[in-house]
Amino acid sequence: MDTILMIVVALVFNVTDYVTGFIGALKTKSVNSTKLRDGLFKKVGFILCYFLGFMVDTNGWRVGINLDFDVLPFIIAYVVVTEIVSIVENIAVINPDILPDKILKLLHISKEESENEQN
Repeated sequence: MDTILMIVVALVFNVTDYVTGFIGALKTKSVNSTKLRDGLFKKVGFILCYFLGFMVDTNGWRVGINLDFDVLPFIIAYVVVTEIVSIVENIAVINPDILPDKILKLLHISKEESENEQN
C-alpha cells in the first residue's frame, strides 16, 4: 500500500476515535477539557510515530539503520488496532444496544467498563 495512503487511513481512524470519544462524553455529560487535551496529545503522539516510521523507512540507511522490512506498516497496524478497540468502546457508550455482546466480549470490553471510562 502506498505510504501516504497508509498514513491517511491511520489518520481517519485517529479522527474517528477522537470524534466518537467526544460524542460519548457528550452523551454521558462528562465532557472534560483535560481528557480532550490528553486525547489530542495521544493523537499527536501517534502522528509523531508515523513520521518516525516514515523517516526510518526512507532515510534510516543514511545513519546505519539497514532493516529488511518497513517499520511504518507495523506502527500503523498497532495504532489502528488500538483505535478500533477504543472506537468500539466509544460506540458501546453512545449506544449500548448497537453492538452485540459477542463482539464486546471478543474485544474484552464490558458495557459497564466503557461507561466508567467516559466518566
